[in-house]
Amino acid sequence: MLRAAAKIPRRCCRYKSSVATIEDPASALSAEIKRLRHIRNVGVFAHVDAGKTTVTERMLALAGIVHRAGSVDEGNTVTDWLPAERERGITIQSAAISFQWDWHNNRKGDDYEANDSVSISLIDNPGHVDFSVEVNRTVAVLDGAVLVVDAVAGVQAQTETVWRAMTRPSLNNHNPVEHKVERQDHAHEPLPCLAMVNKMDKEGCHFGNAIASLRQKLPGANPIPIQIPLFRSSSTQAGIFPYGVVAASANDDGGGLSGEFVGLVDLVHMRAVLWPEGNNVVENCVPQTIQLLQPVTHEAVDPNCSVTQQALRARSNLIELLADCDEEIAELFLAEEEPDNATLRMALRRATLSRKALPVVTGAALRGKGIEPLLDAIADLLPSPLDRLPPALVSLEQGHNEKPGSITVGHPLHSQVLAFAFKVVHMKGRGGSGDGRVVFARVYSGELRERDCLRVLSPPSPGERTVVPRIERIGSMLELAGGRFDRLESGVCRSGEVCALVGLKSVVTGDTILMGPEKGNKKQQKKNNPLVCLAGVAAPKPVLKVRLETDSTEQQTALLDALALLTVEDPSLVVEEVESSTLLGGLGELHIEVTLDRLKREFGINVRAGSPSVSYRETIIDDMETAGLCNFDKTIGGIRMQTAVHLLLEPTWGDESEDESACMLLSEPIVAVSDHAKTYLGLDLESSDEDLMLRSELFKSVVQGCQGAMRRGPLSSYSMVNLKCTVLDIEAEEGLSSLQAMPGSLRAASANAVATVLSENRSLCTVLEPTMSIEVSLPNDYVGTVLSDLSSRRGNVADILVGETGTNRVASKALVRGEVPLVGILGYSNSLRSLTGGEGAFTAEYKGHSPTSISL
Repeated sequence: MLRAAAKIPRRCCRYKSSVATIEDPASALSAEIKRLRHIRNVGVFAHVDAGKTTVTERMLALAGIVHRAGSVDEGNTVTDWLPAERERGITIQSAAISFQWDWHNNRKGDDYEANDSVSISLIDNPGHVDFSVEVNRTVAVLDGAVLVVDAVAGVQAQTETVWRAMTRPSLNNHNPVEHKVERQDHAHEPLPCLAMVNKMDKEGCHFGNAIASLRQKLPGANPIPIQIPLFRSSSTQAGIFPYGVVAASANDDGGGLSGEFVGLVDLVHMRAVLWPEGNNVVENCVPQTIQLLQPVTHEAVDPNCSVTQQALRARSNLIELLADCDEEIAELFLAEEEPDNATLRMALRRATLSRKALPVVTGAALRGKGIEPLLDAIADLLPSPLDRLPPALVSLEQGHNEKPGSITVGHPLHSQVLAFAFKVVHMKGRGGSGDGRVVFARVYSGELRERDCLRVLSPPSPGERTVVPRIERIGSMLELAGGRFDRLESGVCRSGEVCALVGLKSVVTGDTILMGPEKGNKKQQKKNNPLVCLAGVAAPKPVLKVRLETDSTEQQTALLDALALLTVEDPSLVVEEVESSTLLGGLGELHIEVTLDRLKREFGINVRAGSPSVSYRETIIDDMETAGLCNFDKTIGGIRMQTAVHLLLEPTWGDESEDESACMLLSEPIVAVSDHAKTYLGLDLESSDEDLMLRSELFKSVVQGCQGAMRRGPLSSYSMVNLKCTVLDIEAEEGLSSLQAMPGSLRAASANAVATVLSENRSLCTVLEPTMSIEVSLPNDYVGTVLSDLSSRRGNVADILVGETGTNRVASKALVRGEVPLVGILGYSNSLRSLTGGEGAFTAEYKGHSPTSISL
């Protein structure tokens, strides 16, 4: 549909220098644009057990990457290649794989170009909350997403989590105040998305309820069904369909038909797709296509067919919903004109790219049903690299500005190399760096080749003056094939593509990759290859810690070396050395358990782990201020250090009208200096705080003194969070010259003022504990027992859904949702199985920290 999409206001067309040659078929630029338009970088996201890995495996089978589709239950899938993944039947690490797909809807005579093949780079992501860092860093490099939803359960806890990650307009997916951050030009955009209602072959499935949950639980989602499911029921019907085939509705009251799921109706092209009966081999499961409308007159092939009538009603509803998102469809709708297939498809693409609509498809991936239409929808509706804005960049060189109207660095048509390292793994025998380091990178512009010399930059830390590039050289490149890492024969990765690089010794997650220095005119090279940096990826803070012990000093040294590699792979792991012992912090029990398992399997280190302890924090619940200037006067080494500081502490997590017991996401303390204090220190009021941190030692001393004092709270010595410290006034007996001579006195005075005001107002401080949003699925008969148990764990139940009684075993399950302190559900899996006779299951997601009601 690329020629048809010429009517869409393409974002790359803002660059006038490239538009003039786009239509020239003989130009290299035209060929490059054609290549880029047929690339799809897509991630598959879902809640645990919604079937995303199965969806991925069926895609690979249909694309010919594997001869036979693997199974999660059998532990032989391509993307789940770690032993821990195959044993547990879950995805732990994101895995990338590339393949070609023959674009079924891309044909001549239907407003499409002749090229009927798209190149799809697919990333299968974990669904468990303990591995959310994998989601955060893949979201940063993708162009589109497929959200898989269970047809029985609908939207679940982790579905909402990955939706938030996909819709945040920043690489920093754990920014609690993202609504206060102004959008910058070329900011990282939220991902356009498709939704697939999977497991339509599962007892208790309800297509309408699944769509309703998308609408109600995902903020900003506007689900528009572009398919409806077909079932084989006991009813009979003669005509173009086999006996017993009926269509379900996308409405809440009509989507719960029972029977065997046999196919679907494509509402855009008005055709039914039926798969053979029985448990056929997925690779040989060739569907039958039935056209519902005449190709010329667009009249119903069989007007009396109930499936056709239901499809016409669903298509009418599709057009009505799309009219709210697209002006062209709105004009046709108001004029009561029927859009043709190509017009409808183009409008759906526009609505998807602008995130005004969430197209919904359906299927049963385990049976191989619905995967071909899903792949066509990825090609039809999800963006190419040309449909996305260039990434946000930080210029590290003064005076460098892009010319207005020019193609910026990071645009896929720009010649300068810009790549982003979003994942690092270590594999023995690979990498060429001694530790087997393999770097996964997204190339935004330019191209990378084997043996290229590169400049590698890490995002600058606050207050860091300069970022010195590290020089690296690519040894070789690997194909993206899940857990099978074969050498890439071409040895080149071009703009818009994802690659695996071998031989980079110092690259870590979040690094920016630029082309290295070359011989010649250095001034000209600097002009052509400016030093720029991407923002990086933020890792969530650990909520759980365990103490690790080994049997010998030799094992302890090996443990620290192994943990150093694992923390490079997984930035959400935190290692601390405290009192001759090692503390390992992670995002949950499973996260820690998998890490310990990897230490044993991959590094041969037997580690004894202590009982897990949760990560507490401290904050304030009201304003507190020093009684005027708080004086600090000490003589150290014969040198007098005297400074007085007046400051104010304020909570940043809410206002007086909000519930003080509510959950809050954590943010580091903010330190601000008033204009009055800046004037006393002789600082430029027009300069930003970031510039002052770099240029003024006095300003840096004030900020670092306050930050250091807030690392230990007054109640239990936990770190302070979610507060703002404003330095109102500063004074020294001997004036500014004494502070300039000894900035350390200003640092000590600031720290003393913070510690003093906190100790004097302990009653306004509180301890925060991590709180989990929990979802328990259990038989109806055990609801009372489980509720009583959750109450004993200080749980707060928000919602109870009791399933209908009857012969439908799945529908008879109850669902309990609520919030529980993390410390209350440590080891909860065994307790729940014991309480429910082995039939209960639960998922928990970190919601935030909340004030604790118990003394620590």
